[in-house]
Amino acid sequence: MTTPTDQRVPVQRSRSASWPTTIDAATGEVRLRLGTTVDALVMRAGVAAEVNTFLARHLFRAPIILVPGAPSDWIFLTGARTSMRLRSWEDLARMDIGWHRRGTMIPLPALDAVGDGPRWLVPPRPGALLPPWSAVVAAVRSLGSR
Repeated sequence: MTTPTDQRVPVQRSRSASWPTTIDAATGEVRLRLGTTVDALVMRAGVAAEVNTFLARHLFRAPIILVPGAPSDWIFLTGARTSMRLRSWEDLARMDIGWHRRGTMIPLPALDAVGDGPRWLVPPRPGALLPPWSAVVAAVRSLGSR
């Protein structure tokens, strides 16, 4: 069972707005609902590192959750998803870039998480804006066209 909460974490539109989170009463885990003010793109570590570098060169900073595994995945948190042409979706799929359905709940790691579970590779910064969904998609597509 989850209970709604009003976690103060940065979102795209306002420094005082909140990410849509709930706390799982059984585990204490904070879960983020995707698809309204926050969304996410999931990619393998190799291409993700290139995307992160590309974004940084263009002055964007995305909070990134590292999901350990073989291979590991990086989850880029973005602003709300925007509509795209079919060709853009096909490019993401061709490059093995994933996304979640709107309304999906993903666990947020603690800011001090270490060990084998998910952890922040790039933690969110208070007051920082999320990169637009379209900027992260454009970074992925740009790298795929090389």
